[in-house]
Amino acid sequence: MSLKPLKVSDQKKNQEKINAKMYKKEKELLDDLPPYMYIVSEGTKTEPYYIKGFADAINSKYYEFSSGPRVFVRGTGRNTKGLLKFARTQVEKDFPQAEVVWLMYDKDDFPLDNFDNTQYSAEKRKESRQYKVAWSNECIELWFVLHFQELAVNIGRKQYQQILKQKCGYEKTLENMYDLFKDKTDDAIQRAKRQYESYNDEAPSKRCPATRVYELVEELTKYL
Repeated sequence: MSLKPLKVSDQKKNQEKINAKMYKKEKELLDDLPPYMYIVSEGTKTEPYYIKGFADAINSKYYEFSSGPRVFVRGTGRNTKGLLKFARTQVEKDFPQAEVVWLMYDKDDFPLDNFDNTQYSAEKRKESRQYKVAWSNECIELWFVLHFQELAVNIGRKQYQQILKQKCGYEKTLENMYDLFKDKTDDAIQRAKRQYESYNDEAPSKRCPATRVYELVEELTKYL
Protein backbone atom coordinates (compact mmCIF):
# COMPACT_ATOMS: atom_id res chain seq x y z
CA MET A 1 0.00 0.00 0.00
CA SER A 2 1.36 3.41 -0.97
CA LEU A 3 2.28 5.75 1.86
CA LYS A 4 2.61 8.76 -0.38
CA PRO A 5 0.95 11.88 0.99
CA LEU A 6 -2.24 12.98 -0.71
CA LYS A 7 -2.02 15.59 -3.40
CA VAL A 8 -2.89 19.08 -2.33
CA SER A 9 -6.00 18.94 -4.52
CA ASP A 10 -7.12 15.67 -2.88
CA GLN A 11 -6.46 17.07 0.59
CA LYS A 12 -8.61 20.06 -0.29
CA LYS A 13 -11.44 17.82 -1.50
CA ASN A 14 -11.31 15.74 1.68
CA GLN A 15 -11.38 18.84 3.85
CA GLU A 16 -14.33 20.20 1.88
CA LYS A 17 -16.22 16.96 2.51
CA ILE A 18 -15.45 17.17 6.22
CA ASN A 19 -16.53 20.82 6.34
CA ALA A 20 -19.76 20.00 4.49
CA LYS A 21 -20.62 17.25 6.98
CA MET A 22 -19.89 19.54 9.92
CA TYR A 23 -22.00 22.33 8.40
CA LYS A 24 -24.88 19.92 7.81
CA LYS A 25 -24.75 18.70 11.41
CA GLU A 26 -24.63 22.25 12.78
CA LYS A 27 -27.52 23.32 10.56
CA GLU A 28 -29.62 20.38 11.73
CA LEU A 29 -28.97 21.32 15.35
CA LEU A 30 -29.78 24.99 14.73
CA ASP A 31 -32.98 24.11 12.89
CA ASP A 32 -34.11 21.95 15.81
CA LEU A 33 -33.11 23.98 18.85
CA PRO A 34 -35.12 23.09 21.96
CA PRO A 35 -37.43 25.80 23.30
CA TYR A 36 -36.26 27.43 26.50
CA MET A 37 -37.89 25.28 29.20
CA TYR A 38 -38.31 26.03 32.89
CA ILE A 39 -39.17 22.91 34.88
CA VAL A 40 -40.44 23.44 38.41
CA SER A 41 -40.96 20.46 40.68
CA GLU A 42 -42.84 20.17 43.92
CA GLY A 43 -40.09 17.94 45.31
CA THR A 44 -36.60 19.13 46.10
CA LYS A 45 -34.59 15.95 45.43
CA THR A 46 -36.16 13.01 43.56
CA GLU A 47 -37.77 14.91 40.68
CA PRO A 48 -34.97 17.49 40.22
CA TYR A 49 -32.27 14.79 40.34
CA TYR A 50 -34.12 12.80 37.68
CA ILE A 51 -35.01 15.64 35.31
CA LYS A 52 -31.62 17.28 35.70
CA GLY A 53 -30.12 14.30 33.85
CA PHE A 54 -32.15 15.22 30.77
CA ALA A 55 -31.42 18.92 31.21
CA ASP A 56 -27.66 18.43 31.51
CA ALA A 57 -27.54 16.29 28.36
CA ILE A 58 -29.58 18.79 26.34
CA ASN A 59 -27.73 21.83 27.60
CA SER A 60 -24.39 20.19 26.81
CA LYS A 61 -25.49 19.22 23.30
CA TYR A 62 -26.68 22.71 22.38
CA TYR A 63 -24.17 24.67 24.43
CA GLU A 64 -22.26 26.18 21.51
CA PHE A 65 -25.49 27.36 19.84
CA SER A 66 -26.92 29.09 22.90
CA SER A 67 -25.85 31.88 25.22
CA GLY A 68 -26.77 29.69 28.19
CA PRO A 69 -28.87 26.65 29.14
CA ARG A 70 -31.95 25.68 27.16
CA VAL A 71 -33.49 23.83 30.11
CA PHE A 72 -33.58 25.09 33.70
CA VAL A 73 -34.69 22.82 36.58
CA ARG A 74 -35.77 24.00 40.02
CA GLY A 75 -37.01 22.01 43.04
CA THR A 76 -39.22 24.06 45.32
CA GLY A 77 -40.70 22.18 48.28
CA ARG A 78 -43.97 23.97 47.50
CA ASN A 79 -47.31 22.23 47.77
CA THR A 80 -49.56 21.59 44.80
CA LYS A 81 -51.79 24.61 45.39
CA GLY A 82 -48.93 27.11 45.47
CA LEU A 83 -46.75 25.64 42.75
CA LEU A 84 -48.23 27.50 39.79
CA LYS A 85 -48.16 30.86 41.58
CA PHE A 86 -44.55 30.29 42.62
CA ALA A 87 -43.55 29.27 39.09
CA ARG A 88 -45.13 32.36 37.49
CA THR A 89 -43.17 34.63 39.81
CA GLN A 90 -39.91 32.73 40.02
CA VAL A 91 -39.49 32.12 36.29
CA GLU A 92 -39.01 35.85 35.77
CA LYS A 93 -36.11 35.78 38.22
CA ASP A 94 -34.52 32.46 37.28
CA PHE A 95 -35.12 32.07 33.56
CA PRO A 96 -37.04 34.96 31.95
CA GLN A 97 -36.32 33.64 28.44
CA ALA A 98 -38.45 30.56 29.18
CA GLU A 99 -40.99 29.79 26.47
CA VAL A 100 -42.52 26.81 28.26
CA VAL A 101 -42.99 26.22 31.99
CA TRP A 102 -43.52 22.65 33.19
CA LEU A 103 -44.98 21.91 36.62
CA MET A 104 -44.05 18.55 38.19
CA TYR A 105 -46.15 17.50 41.18
CA ASP A 106 -47.78 14.50 42.88
CA LYS A 107 -51.29 13.87 44.14
CA ASP A 108 -50.09 12.37 47.44
CA ASP A 109 -52.52 13.39 50.20
CA PHE A 110 -53.46 16.81 48.85
CA PRO A 111 -57.17 17.68 48.46
CA LEU A 112 -58.73 16.65 45.15
CA ASP A 113 -59.64 20.22 44.21
CA ASN A 114 -56.07 21.45 44.67
CA PHE A 115 -54.74 18.69 42.48
CA ASP A 116 -57.30 19.19 39.72
CA ASN A 117 -57.24 22.98 39.76
CA THR A 118 -53.46 23.15 39.40
CA GLN A 119 -53.80 21.53 35.98
CA TYR A 120 -56.87 23.53 34.97
CA SER A 121 -55.32 26.83 36.05
CA ALA A 122 -52.02 26.10 34.30
CA GLU A 123 -53.64 25.11 31.02
CA LYS A 124 -55.89 28.17 30.83
CA ARG A 125 -53.10 30.72 31.38
CA LYS A 126 -53.16 33.30 28.59
CA GLU A 127 -49.58 34.55 28.64
CA SER A 128 -46.61 34.80 26.32
CA ARG A 129 -45.24 31.52 27.66
CA GLN A 130 -47.02 28.19 27.82
CA TYR A 131 -47.69 26.29 31.05
CA LYS A 132 -47.83 22.49 31.07
CA VAL A 133 -48.23 19.87 33.78
CA ALA A 134 -46.41 16.61 34.49
CA TRP A 135 -48.26 15.21 37.50
CA SER A 136 -48.35 11.74 39.02
CA ASN A 137 -51.28 10.20 40.86
CA GLU A 138 -50.30 9.33 43.38
CA CYS A 139 -46.51 9.76 43.28
CA ILE A 140 -43.48 10.01 40.98
CA GLU A 141 -42.51 6.42 41.81
CA LEU A 142 -45.43 5.27 39.65
CA TRP A 143 -43.62 6.73 36.63
CA PHE A 144 -40.43 4.94 37.61
CA VAL A 145 -42.21 1.58 38.07
CA LEU A 146 -43.59 1.87 34.54
CA HIS A 147 -40.03 1.53 33.26
CA PHE A 148 -40.19 -2.11 34.34
CA GLN A 149 -43.81 -3.22 34.13
CA GLU A 150 -47.43 -2.38 33.34
CA LEU A 151 -49.56 -1.27 36.28
CA ALA A 152 -53.36 -1.17 36.26
CA VAL A 153 -54.17 -0.68 39.97
CA ASN A 154 -52.91 1.72 42.60
CA ILE A 155 -50.74 -0.25 45.02
CA GLY A 156 -49.48 2.77 47.01
CA ARG A 157 -46.19 4.60 47.27
CA LYS A 158 -44.60 2.16 49.72
CA GLN A 159 -45.16 -0.75 47.36
CA TYR A 160 -43.86 1.29 44.43
CA GLN A 161 -40.66 1.96 46.34
CA GLN A 162 -40.26 -1.72 47.27
CA ILE A 163 -40.59 -2.75 43.61
CA LEU A 164 -38.04 -0.16 42.55
CA LYS A 165 -35.58 -1.14 45.26
CA GLN A 166 -35.73 -4.74 44.02
CA LYS A 167 -35.49 -3.79 40.34
CA CYS A 168 -32.74 -1.18 40.43
CA GLY A 169 -31.65 -0.35 43.97
CA TYR A 170 -33.82 2.78 44.03
CA GLU A 171 -33.59 5.35 46.82
CA LYS A 172 -35.44 8.69 46.75
CA THR A 173 -32.26 10.70 47.28
CA LEU A 174 -30.04 9.08 44.64
CA GLU A 175 -28.43 11.79 42.53
CA ASN A 176 -27.93 9.48 39.54
CA MET A 177 -31.68 8.96 39.19
CA TYR A 178 -31.60 9.61 35.46
CA ASP A 179 -29.04 6.87 34.83
CA LEU A 180 -31.17 4.29 36.65
CA PHE A 181 -33.99 4.56 34.14
CA LYS A 182 -32.72 6.05 30.87
CA ASP A 183 -32.35 2.74 29.01
CA LYS A 184 -36.03 1.90 29.58
CA THR A 185 -37.50 5.33 28.86
CA ASP A 186 -39.26 4.37 25.63
CA ASP A 187 -41.04 1.46 27.33
CA ALA A 188 -42.15 3.69 30.20
CA ILE A 189 -43.56 6.30 27.82
CA GLN A 190 -45.66 3.73 25.99
CA ARG A 191 -46.97 2.18 29.20
CA ALA A 192 -47.76 5.53 30.78
CA LYS A 193 -49.53 6.74 27.65
CA ARG A 194 -51.76 3.64 27.50
CA GLN A 195 -52.49 3.95 31.20
CA TYR A 196 -53.38 7.65 31.05
CA GLU A 197 -55.54 7.39 27.93
CA SER A 198 -57.55 4.52 29.39
CA TYR A 199 -59.37 7.00 31.66
CA ASN A 200 -60.96 8.96 28.79
CA ASP A 201 -62.21 12.35 30.09
CA GLU A 202 -62.02 11.83 33.83
CA ALA A 203 -60.58 14.53 36.11
CA PRO A 204 -56.89 14.23 37.06
CA SER A 205 -57.71 13.23 40.64
CA LYS A 206 -59.88 10.36 39.36
CA ARG A 207 -57.07 8.91 37.24
CA CYS A 208 -55.24 6.65 39.64
CA PRO A 209 -52.83 5.19 38.89
CA ALA A 210 -51.79 7.58 36.14
CA THR A 211 -49.02 10.00 35.33
CA ARG A 212 -48.37 12.75 32.81
CA VAL A 213 -44.63 12.78 33.41
CA TYR A 214 -44.34 10.84 30.16
CA GLU A 215 -45.37 13.98 28.25
CA LEU A 216 -42.49 16.00 29.70
CA VAL A 217 -40.01 13.16 29.18
CA GLU A 218 -41.24 12.59 25.63
CA GLU A 219 -40.60 16.27 24.90
CA LEU A 220 -37.13 16.21 26.43
CA THR A 221 -36.01 13.04 24.66
CA LYS A 222 -36.67 14.70 21.29
CA TYR A 223 -33.54 16.79 21.87
CA LEU A 224 -31.13 14.20 23.23
